[in-house]
Amino acid sequence: MLSPDERAVLLDALRPPPGQTLDAAVATTFTVDFAAALVPPLAFARHDLARTDDPLAVLQAVREAGDRIDVFHQAGQLAVPLRASRLVAYLETMLHAVERPAPGNLFHPKVWFLRYQDPDTGEQSFRLLCLTRNLTQDRSWDVVVRLDGVRQGRPIAGNRPLADLVRSLPGRAVTPLPADRVARIDRLADDARHVDWQVPPDVDEVLFHLIAGRRPAVPDFSGRRHLVVSPFLTDDGIATVAPSKAITVVSRPESFDALTPATAALLDRRILVSMPAPDAGEATEGGAATDDATASVPMAPFGLHAKIVIAERGHRAHVFLGSANATGAAFTGNVEFVVEVVGSRARLGVETMLSGDLARYLEEYPGAGGAEPDPEDNVRRRLENVLRSLAEIPWKLQVTPDGDAWCLAISTGLPIRLDDGMRATVELLTHPGVARPLLAGATHHGAVDGVLLADVTPFLAVRLELSGIGVATVVRAVMDVDPPNRLDTVLSSQVDTPEKFLRFLALLLGLDGGAPVGLGEAVDGAAGPFGAFGAGGGVLEAVLRALADSPRVVADLDRLVQGLARTERGRAVLPEGFAALWQTVMAAHEQLTQAPA
Repeated sequence: MLSPDERAVLLDALRPPPGQTLDAAVATTFTVDFAAALVPPLAFARHDLARTDDPLAVLQAVREAGDRIDVFHQAGQLAVPLRASRLVAYLETMLHAVERPAPGNLFHPKVWFLRYQDPDTGEQSFRLLCLTRNLTQDRSWDVVVRLDGVRQGRPIAGNRPLADLVRSLPGRAVTPLPADRVARIDRLADDARHVDWQVPPDVDEVLFHLIAGRRPAVPDFSGRRHLVVSPFLTDDGIATVAPSKAITVVSRPESFDALTPATAALLDRRILVSMPAPDAGEATEGGAATDDATASVPMAPFGLHAKIVIAERGHRAHVFLGSANATGAAFTGNVEFVVEVVGSRARLGVETMLSGDLARYLEEYPGAGGAEPDPEDNVRRRLENVLRSLAEIPWKLQVTPDGDAWCLAISTGLPIRLDDGMRATVELLTHPGVARPLLAGATHHGAVDGVLLADVTPFLAVRLELSGIGVATVVRAVMDVDPPNRLDTVLSSQVDTPEKFLRFLALLLGLDGGAPVGLGEAVDGAAGPFGAFGAGGGVLEAVLRALADSPRVVADLDRLVQGLARTERGRAVLPEGFAALWQTVMAAHEQLTQAPA
Protein backbone atom coordinates (compact mmCIF):
# COMPACT_ATOMS: atom_id res chain seq x y z
CA MET A 1 0.00 0.00 0.00
CA LEU A 2 1.37 3.41 -0.99
CA SER A 3 0.80 6.16 1.56
CA PRO A 4 0.13 9.76 0.50
CA ASP A 5 2.98 12.01 -0.63
CA GLU A 6 5.45 9.10 -0.88
CA ARG A 7 7.62 10.00 -3.85
CA ALA A 8 10.33 7.79 -2.35
CA VAL A 9 8.21 4.69 -2.91
CA LEU A 10 8.19 5.16 -6.68
CA LEU A 11 11.87 6.10 -6.67
CA ASP A 12 12.76 2.91 -4.81
CA ALA A 13 10.46 0.74 -6.92
CA LEU A 14 12.07 1.96 -10.14
CA ARG A 15 15.70 2.03 -9.02
CA PRO A 16 17.86 -0.60 -10.78
CA PRO A 17 19.24 -3.64 -8.94
CA PRO A 18 22.79 -3.28 -7.58
CA GLY A 19 25.37 -3.22 -10.35
CA GLN A 20 22.81 -2.63 -13.12
CA THR A 21 21.55 0.43 -14.96
CA LEU A 22 18.39 1.19 -16.88
CA ASP A 23 18.49 -0.13 -20.44
CA ALA A 24 14.88 0.60 -21.49
CA ALA A 25 11.51 1.30 -19.90
CA VAL A 26 7.93 1.74 -21.03
CA ALA A 27 5.13 3.06 -18.85
CA THR A 28 1.41 3.71 -19.09
CA THR A 29 -0.69 6.12 -17.06
CA PHE A 30 -4.06 7.81 -17.30
CA THR A 31 -3.03 11.26 -16.08
CA VAL A 32 0.45 12.75 -15.89
CA ASP A 33 2.03 16.00 -14.78
CA PHE A 34 5.44 17.39 -15.61
CA ALA A 35 6.75 17.42 -12.04
CA ALA A 36 5.94 13.74 -11.52
CA ALA A 37 7.37 12.86 -14.94
CA LEU A 38 10.76 14.09 -13.72
CA VAL A 39 10.78 11.51 -10.90
CA PRO A 40 11.52 8.34 -12.94
CA PRO A 41 14.73 9.73 -14.51
CA LEU A 42 15.88 10.58 -10.98
CA ALA A 43 15.33 6.96 -9.99
CA PHE A 44 17.81 5.88 -12.65
CA ALA A 45 20.40 8.52 -11.80
CA ARG A 46 23.27 8.02 -9.40
CA HIS A 47 22.13 7.62 -5.81
CA ASP A 48 23.42 11.06 -4.80
CA LEU A 49 21.24 12.68 -7.48
CA ALA A 50 18.07 10.70 -6.88
CA ARG A 51 17.09 12.46 -3.66
CA THR A 52 17.75 16.03 -4.73
CA ASP A 53 15.60 18.89 -5.97
CA ASP A 54 18.62 20.67 -7.49
CA PRO A 55 17.39 21.77 -10.96
CA LEU A 56 20.76 21.01 -12.53
CA ALA A 57 20.78 17.50 -11.09
CA VAL A 58 17.22 16.95 -12.32
CA LEU A 59 18.18 18.27 -15.75
CA GLN A 60 21.14 15.94 -16.05
CA ALA A 61 19.12 12.95 -14.84
CA VAL A 62 16.45 13.60 -17.49
CA ARG A 63 19.09 14.08 -20.18
CA GLU A 64 20.69 10.75 -19.26
CA ALA A 65 17.53 8.65 -18.97
CA GLY A 66 14.91 10.42 -21.10
CA ASP A 67 15.94 8.76 -24.35
CA ARG A 68 15.43 5.30 -22.80
CA ILE A 69 11.95 5.89 -21.33
CA ASP A 70 8.58 6.07 -23.09
CA VAL A 71 5.50 7.11 -21.10
CA PHE A 72 2.06 6.74 -22.71
CA HIS A 73 -0.87 8.69 -21.26
CA GLN A 74 -4.46 9.42 -22.17
CA ALA A 75 -4.68 12.42 -24.50
CA GLY A 76 -6.21 15.33 -22.65
CA GLN A 77 -4.75 14.24 -19.30
CA LEU A 78 -1.38 16.03 -19.28
CA ALA A 79 -1.86 18.63 -16.55
CA VAL A 80 -1.09 22.31 -17.09
CA PRO A 81 1.53 23.41 -14.53
CA LEU A 82 1.21 26.61 -12.54
CA ARG A 83 4.65 27.61 -13.85
CA ALA A 84 6.35 25.80 -16.71
CA SER A 85 10.06 25.23 -16.30
CA ARG A 86 12.22 25.19 -19.40
CA LEU A 87 13.36 21.75 -18.20
CA VAL A 88 10.16 20.25 -19.66
CA ALA A 89 11.83 20.56 -23.06
CA TYR A 90 13.74 17.39 -22.18
CA LEU A 91 10.46 15.51 -21.66
CA GLU A 92 9.24 16.14 -25.20
CA THR A 93 10.43 12.82 -26.61
CA MET A 94 9.47 10.83 -23.51
CA LEU A 95 5.74 11.64 -23.21
CA HIS A 96 3.24 10.23 -25.72
CA ALA A 97 -0.48 11.01 -25.74
CA VAL A 98 -2.72 8.14 -26.85
CA GLU A 99 -6.21 8.10 -28.28
CA ARG A 100 -9.22 6.77 -26.41
CA PRO A 101 -10.25 3.26 -27.44
CA ALA A 102 -13.66 4.80 -28.26
CA PRO A 103 -15.52 8.01 -27.38
CA GLY A 104 -16.68 7.75 -23.79
CA ASN A 105 -13.99 5.23 -22.87
CA LEU A 106 -10.48 5.75 -21.56
CA PHE A 107 -6.91 4.55 -21.87
CA HIS A 108 -6.43 3.75 -18.19
CA PRO A 109 -3.63 1.22 -17.38
CA LYS A 110 -0.87 2.12 -14.91
CA VAL A 111 2.07 -0.15 -15.70
CA TRP A 112 5.88 0.08 -15.77
CA PHE A 113 7.89 -2.56 -17.60
CA LEU A 114 11.65 -2.11 -17.29
CA ARG A 115 14.79 -3.78 -18.57
CA TYR A 116 18.03 -3.35 -16.61
CA GLN A 117 21.52 -4.38 -17.68
CA ASP A 118 24.92 -4.84 -16.13
CA PRO A 119 27.20 -2.55 -18.19
CA ASP A 120 30.17 -4.89 -17.72
CA THR A 121 28.67 -8.36 -18.21
CA GLY A 122 25.59 -7.54 -20.27
CA GLU A 123 23.43 -9.54 -17.84
CA GLN A 124 19.80 -8.38 -17.93
CA SER A 125 16.93 -8.37 -15.46
CA PHE A 126 13.33 -7.19 -15.71
CA ARG A 127 10.78 -5.52 -13.46
CA LEU A 128 7.03 -5.04 -13.67
CA LEU A 129 5.17 -2.46 -11.61
CA CYS A 130 1.39 -2.58 -11.75
CA LEU A 131 0.07 0.45 -9.92
CA THR A 132 -3.22 2.09 -9.11
CA ARG A 133 -1.48 5.49 -8.97
CA ASN A 134 -1.10 7.75 -11.98
CA LEU A 135 2.14 9.53 -12.76
CA THR A 136 1.08 12.63 -10.83
CA GLN A 137 1.81 14.18 -7.46
CA ASP A 138 -1.42 12.81 -6.06
CA ARG A 139 -1.61 12.31 -2.29
CA SER A 140 -4.16 9.52 -2.11
CA TRP A 141 -3.77 5.95 -0.89
CA ASP A 142 -2.74 3.55 -3.66
CA VAL A 143 -1.30 0.07 -4.13
CA VAL A 144 1.50 -1.30 -6.27
CA VAL A 145 2.52 -4.82 -7.32
CA ARG A 146 6.24 -5.26 -7.99
CA LEU A 147 7.58 -8.33 -9.76
CA ASP A 148 11.20 -9.05 -10.70
CA GLY A 149 12.38 -11.68 -13.14
CA VAL A 150 14.84 -12.84 -15.76
CA ARG A 151 14.38 -13.83 -19.37
CA GLN A 152 14.23 -17.50 -20.29
CA GLY A 153 14.42 -19.17 -23.67
CA ARG A 154 10.83 -20.16 -24.28
CA PRO A 155 7.85 -17.77 -24.28
CA ILE A 156 5.52 -18.05 -21.29
CA ALA A 157 1.84 -18.12 -22.20
CA GLY A 158 0.74 -16.23 -19.08
CA ASN A 159 2.84 -13.22 -20.10
CA ARG A 160 0.92 -12.62 -23.33
CA PRO A 161 -1.42 -9.93 -21.86
CA LEU A 162 1.58 -7.85 -20.77
CA ALA A 163 3.36 -8.31 -24.09
CA ASP A 164 0.20 -7.43 -26.01
CA LEU A 165 -0.22 -4.20 -24.05
CA VAL A 166 3.40 -3.14 -24.57
CA ARG A 167 3.38 -3.98 -28.28
CA SER A 168 0.14 -2.06 -28.88
CA LEU A 169 1.35 1.23 -27.42
CA PRO A 170 3.04 2.89 -30.43
CA GLY A 171 -0.06 2.23 -32.53
CA ARG A 172 -2.24 4.02 -29.97
CA ALA A 173 -0.19 7.24 -29.98
CA VAL A 174 -1.69 10.46 -31.35
CA THR A 175 1.69 11.41 -32.86
CA PRO A 176 3.73 8.66 -34.56
CA LEU A 177 6.86 7.65 -32.66
CA PRO A 178 10.32 7.63 -34.26
CA ALA A 179 11.29 4.28 -35.75
CA ASP A 180 14.03 3.64 -33.18
CA ARG A 181 11.61 4.03 -30.28
CA VAL A 182 9.05 1.76 -31.93
CA ALA A 183 11.76 -0.87 -32.45
CA ARG A 184 12.88 -0.62 -28.81
CA ILE A 185 9.31 -1.02 -27.54
CA ASP A 186 8.81 -3.99 -29.84
CA ARG A 187 11.93 -5.60 -28.35
CA LEU A 188 10.55 -4.96 -24.87
CA ALA A 189 7.29 -6.64 -25.86
CA ASP A 190 9.26 -9.67 -27.02
CA ASP A 191 11.14 -9.68 -23.71
CA ALA A 192 7.84 -9.55 -21.84
CA ARG A 193 6.78 -12.86 -23.42
CA HIS A 194 9.86 -14.62 -22.02
CA VAL A 195 10.28 -13.28 -18.46
CA ASP A 196 10.14 -15.81 -15.63
CA TRP A 197 8.76 -13.82 -12.68
CA GLN A 198 9.69 -14.42 -9.06
CA VAL A 199 6.54 -15.19 -7.07
CA PRO A 200 6.17 -12.99 -3.96
CA PRO A 201 5.90 -14.55 -0.47
CA ASP A 202 2.46 -15.96 0.44
CA VAL A 203 1.56 -16.07 -3.28
CA ASP A 204 1.15 -19.32 -5.18
CA GLU A 205 0.34 -17.93 -8.61
CA VAL A 206 0.43 -14.63 -10.52
CA LEU A 207 -1.83 -13.95 -13.51
CA PHE A 208 -2.06 -10.95 -15.86
CA HIS A 209 -5.26 -9.51 -17.35
CA LEU A 210 -5.42 -7.01 -20.20
CA ILE A 211 -8.93 -5.61 -20.50
CA ALA A 212 -9.25 -4.01 -23.93
CA GLY A 213 -11.04 -4.28 -27.22
CA ARG A 214 -14.66 -4.38 -28.21
CA ARG A 215 -15.23 -7.61 -26.28
CA PRO A 216 -12.73 -7.39 -23.42
CA ALA A 217 -11.93 -10.53 -21.49
CA VAL A 218 -13.16 -9.98 -17.93
CA PRO A 219 -11.22 -11.77 -15.16
CA ASP A 220 -12.99 -14.48 -13.19
CA PHE A 221 -14.28 -12.63 -10.11
CA SER A 222 -16.43 -15.52 -8.88
CA GLY A 223 -16.41 -16.34 -5.17
CA ARG A 224 -18.49 -16.70 -2.05
CA ARG A 225 -17.26 -13.48 -0.44
CA HIS A 226 -15.81 -10.24 -1.82
CA LEU A 227 -13.95 -7.15 -0.74
CA VAL A 228 -14.02 -4.28 -3.21
CA VAL A 229 -11.78 -1.22 -2.76
CA SER A 230 -12.49 1.38 -5.43
CA PRO A 231 -12.84 5.18 -5.44
CA PHE A 232 -15.44 5.02 -8.24
CA LEU A 233 -18.50 2.76 -8.23
CA THR A 234 -21.41 1.95 -10.48
CA ASP A 235 -24.17 -0.61 -10.08
CA ASP A 236 -23.03 -2.68 -13.06
CA GLY A 237 -19.40 -2.42 -11.93
CA ILE A 238 -20.16 -3.92 -8.52
CA ALA A 239 -22.24 -6.66 -10.15
CA THR A 240 -19.21 -7.51 -12.33
CA VAL A 241 -16.45 -7.60 -9.70
CA ALA A 242 -18.49 -8.89 -6.73
CA PRO A 243 -21.02 -11.54 -7.88
CA SER A 244 -21.81 -12.81 -4.37
CA LYS A 245 -24.12 -12.02 -1.48
CA ALA A 246 -21.33 -11.16 0.97
CA ILE A 247 -19.82 -7.91 -0.26
CA THR A 248 -17.71 -5.37 1.61
CA VAL A 249 -16.99 -2.16 -0.26
CA VAL A 250 -14.44 0.52 0.60
CA SER A 251 -15.06 3.70 -1.35
CA ARG A 252 -15.87 7.41 -1.14
CA PRO A 253 -19.14 8.84 0.18
CA GLU A 254 -20.24 10.39 -3.11
CA SER A 255 -19.63 7.09 -4.92
CA PHE A 256 -21.87 5.27 -2.45
CA ASP A 257 -24.50 7.99 -2.73
CA ALA A 258 -24.60 7.64 -6.53
CA LEU A 259 -25.53 3.94 -6.35
CA THR A 260 -29.14 2.91 -6.62
CA PRO A 261 -30.78 2.01 -3.28
CA ALA A 262 -31.18 -1.57 -4.53
CA THR A 263 -27.43 -1.98 -5.07
CA ALA A 264 -26.54 -0.19 -1.83
CA ALA A 265 -28.82 -2.57 0.05
CA LEU A 266 -26.81 -5.55 -1.20
CA LEU A 267 -23.64 -4.42 0.56
CA ASP A 268 -22.88 -6.02 3.91
CA ARG A 269 -20.66 -3.07 4.91
CA ARG A 270 -20.21 0.31 3.41
CA ILE A 271 -16.91 1.71 4.54
CA LEU A 272 -14.87 4.73 3.57
CA VAL A 273 -11.26 5.70 4.01
CA SER A 274 -11.06 8.61 6.44
CA MET A 275 -8.18 10.82 5.36
CA PRO A 276 -7.48 14.51 4.71
CA ALA A 277 -8.63 15.89 1.39
CA PRO A 278 -6.09 16.44 -1.39
CA ASP A 279 -5.32 20.00 -2.42
CA ALA A 280 -7.84 21.75 -4.63
CA GLY A 281 -6.81 21.81 -8.26
CA GLU A 282 -5.26 18.33 -8.31
CA ALA A 283 -6.19 16.14 -11.22
CA THR A 284 -8.68 13.43 -10.27
CA GLU A 285 -9.04 10.03 -11.84
CA GLY A 286 -12.58 10.79 -12.91
CA GLY A 287 -11.68 13.76 -15.06
CA ALA A 288 -9.17 15.91 -16.83
CA ALA A 289 -6.65 18.07 -15.07
CA THR A 290 -8.54 20.99 -13.59
CA ASP A 291 -7.65 24.55 -14.52
CA ASP A 292 -6.34 26.11 -11.31
CA ALA A 293 -8.21 29.34 -12.05
CA THR A 294 -11.54 27.52 -11.96
CA ALA A 295 -10.80 24.63 -9.59
CA SER A 296 -13.76 23.27 -7.68
CA VAL A 297 -13.88 21.11 -4.56
CA PRO A 298 -11.86 17.92 -5.27
CA MET A 299 -13.86 14.85 -6.16
CA ALA A 300 -11.85 12.61 -3.81
CA PRO A 301 -12.27 14.21 -0.37
CA PHE A 302 -11.06 11.15 1.50
CA GLY A 303 -7.96 10.45 -0.55
CA LEU A 304 -8.80 6.93 -1.73
CA HIS A 305 -7.34 5.90 -5.07
CA ALA A 306 -6.44 2.22 -4.53
CA LYS A 307 -8.28 -0.43 -6.54
CA ILE A 308 -8.44 -3.93 -5.06
CA VAL A 309 -10.86 -6.82 -5.43
CA ILE A 310 -10.54 -9.90 -3.22
CA ALA A 311 -12.64 -12.92 -4.16
CA GLU A 312 -12.65 -15.89 -1.77
CA ARG A 313 -13.16 -19.36 -3.23
CA GLY A 314 -12.95 -22.17 -0.72
CA HIS A 315 -9.60 -21.88 1.07
CA ARG A 316 -8.12 -19.68 -1.66
CA ALA A 317 -8.15 -15.93 -2.13
CA HIS A 318 -7.83 -14.27 -5.52
CA VAL A 319 -6.59 -10.68 -5.21
CA PHE A 320 -6.95 -8.38 -8.21
CA LEU A 321 -4.90 -5.18 -8.20
CA GLY A 322 -4.48 -2.66 -10.98
CA SER A 323 -6.14 0.18 -12.82
CA ALA A 324 -9.76 -1.02 -13.03
CA ASN A 325 -12.37 0.69 -10.87
CA ALA A 326 -15.58 -1.08 -9.90
CA THR A 327 -17.42 0.58 -12.78
CA GLY A 328 -19.10 -0.71 -15.89
CA ALA A 329 -16.83 1.36 -18.14
CA ALA A 330 -13.73 -0.37 -16.78
CA PHE A 331 -14.91 -3.67 -18.25
CA THR A 332 -16.88 -2.55 -21.32
CA GLY A 333 -14.55 -0.35 -23.33
CA ASN A 334 -11.67 1.07 -21.30
CA VAL A 335 -8.11 -0.18 -21.65
CA GLU A 336 -7.13 -1.54 -18.21
CA PHE A 337 -4.44 -3.82 -16.79
CA VAL A 338 -4.86 -5.96 -13.67
CA VAL A 339 -2.55 -8.38 -11.85
CA GLU A 340 -4.18 -11.31 -10.05
CA VAL A 341 -2.33 -12.96 -7.19
CA VAL A 342 -3.58 -16.21 -5.71
CA GLY A 343 -2.84 -17.56 -2.25
CA SER A 344 -4.40 -18.92 0.90
CA ARG A 345 -7.48 -17.22 2.31
CA ALA A 346 -5.77 -17.01 5.69
CA ARG A 347 -2.96 -14.91 4.23
CA LEU A 348 -4.71 -12.92 1.50
CA GLY A 349 -8.41 -13.06 2.35
CA VAL A 350 -10.96 -10.39 3.19
CA GLU A 351 -10.58 -10.56 6.97
CA THR A 352 -6.80 -10.34 6.74
CA MET A 353 -7.08 -7.15 4.71
CA LEU A 354 -9.76 -5.58 6.92
CA SER A 355 -8.05 -6.43 10.20
CA GLY A 356 -4.60 -5.12 9.22
CA ASP A 357 -3.22 -1.58 9.21
CA LEU A 358 -6.03 -0.52 6.91
CA ALA A 359 -8.59 -1.00 9.69
CA ARG A 360 -7.65 2.18 11.55
CA TYR A 361 -8.57 4.25 8.48
CA LEU A 362 -12.01 2.72 8.01
CA GLU A 363 -15.40 3.63 9.37
CA GLU A 364 -18.93 2.60 8.51
CA TYR A 365 -20.90 4.74 6.12
CA PRO A 366 -24.69 4.78 6.43
CA GLY A 367 -25.55 6.15 2.98
CA ALA A 368 -28.32 4.28 1.16
CA GLY A 369 -27.73 5.54 -2.40
CA GLY A 370 -30.17 7.22 -4.71
CA ALA A 371 -28.59 10.68 -4.81
CA GLU A 372 -29.35 12.89 -7.81
CA PRO A 373 -26.40 13.68 -10.09
CA ASP A 374 -24.73 17.04 -9.53
CA PRO A 375 -25.42 19.27 -12.58
CA GLU A 376 -21.87 20.68 -12.34
CA ASP A 377 -20.48 17.15 -12.62
CA ASN A 378 -22.39 16.67 -15.85
CA VAL A 379 -20.98 19.92 -17.24
CA ARG A 380 -17.48 18.92 -16.23
CA ARG A 381 -17.82 15.51 -17.91
CA ARG A 382 -18.97 17.20 -21.12
CA LEU A 383 -15.97 19.51 -21.00
CA GLU A 384 -13.57 16.63 -20.34
CA ASN A 385 -14.87 14.61 -23.29
CA VAL A 386 -14.51 17.58 -25.64
CA LEU A 387 -11.07 18.36 -24.23
CA ARG A 388 -9.91 14.80 -24.91
CA SER A 389 -11.24 15.08 -28.47
CA LEU A 390 -9.26 18.29 -28.93
CA ALA A 391 -6.14 16.59 -27.56
CA GLU A 392 -6.51 13.70 -30.01
CA ILE A 393 -6.38 15.82 -33.16
CA PRO A 394 -3.01 16.66 -34.79
CA TRP A 395 -1.57 19.98 -33.58
CA LYS A 396 1.04 21.77 -35.65
CA LEU A 397 3.48 24.65 -35.18
CA GLN A 398 5.00 26.56 -38.06
CA VAL A 399 8.28 27.94 -36.73
CA THR A 400 9.84 30.89 -38.59
CA PRO A 401 12.60 33.39 -37.69
CA ASP A 402 11.42 36.67 -36.17
CA GLY A 403 14.52 38.87 -35.95
CA ASP A 404 16.57 37.54 -33.07
CA ALA A 405 13.58 35.50 -31.92
CA TRP A 406 11.01 33.14 -33.46
CA CYS A 407 7.36 33.22 -34.53
CA LEU A 408 5.18 30.17 -33.84
CA ALA A 409 1.95 29.82 -35.83
CA ILE A 410 -0.56 27.36 -34.36
CA SER A 411 -2.81 25.14 -36.46
CA THR A 412 -4.65 21.83 -36.32
CA GLY A 413 -4.91 19.06 -38.88
CA LEU A 414 -8.69 18.95 -38.40
CA PRO A 415 -11.24 21.71 -37.74
CA ILE A 416 -11.96 22.48 -34.10
CA ARG A 417 -15.26 21.08 -32.83
CA LEU A 418 -16.92 22.67 -29.79
CA ASP A 419 -20.33 22.25 -28.18
CA ASP A 420 -22.62 25.26 -28.05
CA GLY A 421 -21.57 27.78 -25.43
CA MET A 422 -18.06 26.42 -24.96
CA ARG A 423 -15.10 28.80 -25.14
CA ALA A 424 -11.60 27.55 -25.85
CA THR A 425 -8.13 29.06 -26.00
CA VAL A 426 -4.59 27.88 -26.73
CA GLU A 427 -1.24 29.29 -25.61
CA LEU A 428 2.41 28.32 -25.61
CA LEU A 429 3.30 26.62 -22.35
CA THR A 430 6.31 28.94 -22.05
CA HIS A 431 4.17 32.07 -22.69
CA PRO A 432 1.28 31.81 -20.18
CA GLY A 433 -1.38 34.45 -20.61
CA VAL A 434 -0.67 35.01 -24.32
CA ALA A 435 -3.74 33.06 -25.38
CA ARG A 436 -5.31 32.69 -28.81
CA PRO A 437 -8.99 31.79 -29.24
CA LEU A 438 -9.97 28.42 -30.67
CA LEU A 439 -12.96 28.89 -32.95
CA ALA A 440 -15.29 26.11 -34.01
CA GLY A 441 -14.59 25.04 -37.59
CA ALA A 442 -11.19 26.73 -37.74
CA THR A 443 -7.82 25.10 -38.41
CA HIS A 444 -5.58 28.17 -38.01
CA HIS A 445 -5.44 29.65 -34.54
CA GLY A 446 -3.08 32.60 -34.65
CA ALA A 447 0.60 33.00 -33.89
CA VAL A 448 2.91 34.02 -31.07
CA ASP A 449 5.88 36.15 -32.12
CA GLY A 450 8.99 37.32 -30.33
CA VAL A 451 9.62 33.89 -28.78
CA LEU A 452 13.17 33.45 -27.49
CA LEU A 453 14.96 30.33 -28.69
CA ALA A 454 14.98 28.77 -25.19
CA ASP A 455 11.18 29.27 -25.03
CA VAL A 456 10.37 27.62 -28.36
CA THR A 457 8.28 24.60 -27.36
CA PRO A 458 5.86 22.12 -28.93
CA PHE A 459 3.85 22.05 -25.68
CA LEU A 460 0.58 24.00 -25.86
CA ALA A 461 -1.92 24.66 -23.06
CA VAL A 462 -5.52 24.19 -24.23
CA ARG A 463 -8.25 25.57 -21.97
CA LEU A 464 -11.98 24.96 -22.21
CA GLU A 465 -14.78 26.71 -20.31
CA LEU A 466 -18.55 26.40 -20.01
CA SER A 467 -20.91 27.92 -17.44
CA GLY A 468 -18.04 29.10 -15.25
CA ILE A 469 -16.42 25.64 -15.11
CA GLY A 470 -13.02 25.19 -16.73
CA VAL A 471 -10.69 22.35 -17.60
CA ALA A 472 -7.27 22.44 -19.23
CA THR A 473 -4.63 20.15 -20.66
CA VAL A 474 -1.28 20.24 -22.42
CA VAL A 475 -0.93 18.93 -25.98
CA ARG A 476 2.30 18.38 -27.89
CA ALA A 477 2.33 19.84 -31.39
CA VAL A 478 4.58 18.79 -34.25
CA MET A 479 6.99 21.59 -35.21
CA ASP A 480 7.71 21.87 -38.93
CA VAL A 481 11.19 23.15 -38.03
CA ASP A 482 13.10 22.53 -34.82
CA PRO A 483 15.46 25.51 -34.53
CA PRO A 484 19.14 24.54 -34.37
CA ASN A 485 20.70 24.39 -30.90
CA ARG A 486 17.32 24.78 -29.16
CA LEU A 487 17.94 22.23 -26.39
CA ASP A 488 21.52 23.41 -25.96
CA THR A 489 20.16 26.93 -25.48
CA VAL A 490 17.71 25.63 -22.86
CA LEU A 491 20.65 24.04 -21.08
CA SER A 492 22.70 27.23 -21.31
CA SER A 493 19.80 29.20 -19.82
CA GLN A 494 19.93 27.00 -16.71
CA VAL A 495 23.71 27.10 -16.35
CA ASP A 496 23.93 30.86 -15.91
CA THR A 497 26.68 31.38 -13.30
CA PRO A 498 30.26 30.08 -12.97
CA GLU A 499 29.19 28.17 -9.86
CA LYS A 500 26.39 26.45 -11.72
CA PHE A 501 28.73 25.66 -14.60
CA LEU A 502 31.18 23.93 -12.27
CA ARG A 503 28.38 22.04 -10.52
CA PHE A 504 26.92 20.87 -13.83
CA LEU A 505 30.38 19.91 -15.07
CA ALA A 506 30.78 17.74 -11.99
CA LEU A 507 27.38 16.15 -12.60
CA LEU A 508 28.21 15.48 -16.22
CA LEU A 509 31.52 13.88 -15.29
CA GLY A 510 29.89 11.77 -12.59
CA LEU A 511 31.85 13.12 -9.63
CA ASP A 512 30.54 12.07 -6.22
CA GLY A 513 28.35 14.67 -4.55
CA GLY A 514 27.64 16.56 -7.75
CA ALA A 515 30.05 19.45 -7.00
CA PRO A 516 33.81 19.77 -6.71
CA VAL A 517 35.48 20.25 -3.36
CA GLY A 518 36.21 23.93 -2.73
CA LEU A 519 33.50 25.11 -5.09
CA GLY A 520 33.22 28.42 -3.29
CA GLU A 521 36.92 29.01 -3.86
CA ALA A 522 36.45 28.03 -7.47
CA VAL A 523 34.17 31.01 -7.96
CA ASP A 524 35.47 33.61 -5.55
CA GLY A 525 38.88 32.44 -4.33
CA ALA A 526 41.78 34.85 -4.25
CA ALA A 527 43.93 32.38 -6.17
CA GLY A 528 41.69 32.89 -9.20
CA PRO A 529 38.61 30.91 -10.19
CA PHE A 530 40.31 28.54 -12.58
CA GLY A 531 43.24 27.88 -10.30
CA ALA A 532 40.97 26.77 -7.50
CA PHE A 533 38.84 24.82 -9.97
CA GLY A 534 41.84 22.89 -11.22
CA ALA A 535 43.17 22.15 -7.77
CA GLY A 536 40.03 20.96 -6.04
CA GLY A 537 37.70 18.02 -6.58
CA GLY A 538 39.62 16.31 -9.37
CA VAL A 539 37.52 17.95 -12.09
CA LEU A 540 40.45 18.52 -14.43
CA GLU A 541 41.51 14.91 -13.98
CA ALA A 542 37.94 13.82 -14.70
CA VAL A 543 37.91 15.85 -17.92
CA LEU A 544 41.11 14.10 -19.02
CA ARG A 545 39.66 10.69 -18.16
CA ALA A 546 36.51 11.52 -20.14
CA LEU A 547 38.72 12.56 -23.04
CA ALA A 548 40.22 9.08 -23.07
CA ASP A 549 37.27 6.93 -22.02
CA SER A 550 34.02 8.85 -22.71
CA PRO A 551 34.22 10.92 -25.90
CA ARG A 552 30.41 11.26 -25.89
CA VAL A 553 30.57 13.16 -22.59
CA VAL A 554 33.23 15.46 -24.02
CA ALA A 555 31.10 16.17 -27.09
CA ASP A 556 28.10 16.81 -24.85
CA LEU A 557 30.05 19.27 -22.74
CA ASP A 558 31.40 20.94 -25.88
CA ARG A 559 27.87 21.80 -26.99
CA LEU A 560 27.30 23.54 -23.65
CA VAL A 561 30.59 25.43 -23.87
CA GLN A 562 29.91 26.50 -27.47
CA GLY A 563 26.40 27.59 -26.53
CA LEU A 564 27.72 29.75 -23.73
CA ALA A 565 30.49 31.15 -25.91
CA ARG A 566 27.98 32.55 -28.42
CA THR A 567 27.02 35.49 -26.20
CA GLU A 568 28.88 37.90 -23.95
CA ARG A 569 26.66 36.91 -21.04
CA GLY A 570 27.37 33.23 -21.68
CA ARG A 571 31.11 33.78 -21.88
CA ALA A 572 30.95 35.36 -18.43
CA VAL A 573 29.60 32.06 -17.09
CA LEU A 574 32.75 30.14 -18.06
CA PRO A 575 35.35 30.13 -15.25
CA GLU A 576 38.42 32.23 -15.91
CA GLY A 577 40.84 30.34 -18.16
CA PHE A 578 38.43 27.52 -18.95
CA ALA A 579 37.88 28.55 -22.59
CA ALA A 580 41.61 28.30 -23.31
CA LEU A 581 41.83 24.91 -21.62
CA TRP A 582 38.81 23.70 -23.54
CA GLN A 583 40.36 24.55 -26.88
CA THR A 584 43.26 22.27 -25.96
CA VAL A 585 40.87 19.52 -24.81
CA MET A 586 38.86 19.65 -28.05
CA ALA A 587 42.02 19.65 -30.18
CA ALA A 588 43.08 16.47 -28.41
CA HIS A 589 39.54 15.09 -28.76
CA GLU A 590 39.66 15.67 -32.52
CA GLN A 591 43.00 13.91 -32.83
CA LEU A 592 41.76 10.93 -30.79
CA THR A 593 38.53 10.54 -32.76
CA GLN A 594 40.33 10.77 -36.09
CA ALA A 595 43.11 8.36 -35.13
CA PRO A 596 42.90 4.96 -36.89
CA ALA A 597 41.52 2.15 -34.75
